[in-house]
Amino acid sequence: MIGIKTFHLFFIGMSVLLTGWYGYFEMTTPTNPGSVSTLLGIVSLLLMVGLSLYGYNAYNKFKKI
Repeated sequence: MIGIKTFHLFFIGMSVLLTGWYGYFEMTTPTNPGSVSTLLGIVSLLLMVGLSLYGYNAYNKFKKI
């Protein structure tokens, strides 16, 4: 059985990959013409960075538990 810590880190990792892929996708092949796709891509890449920092902090916290 998978532990809650492992599942949490796995879910954060998948979220980072998904937001990074979506941000890259919106920047390279925009679905909406104009600035909407660019804005969505930038927001997604910023979320990816935030999730990465959160995952790093969670990993360090879980090492102490």
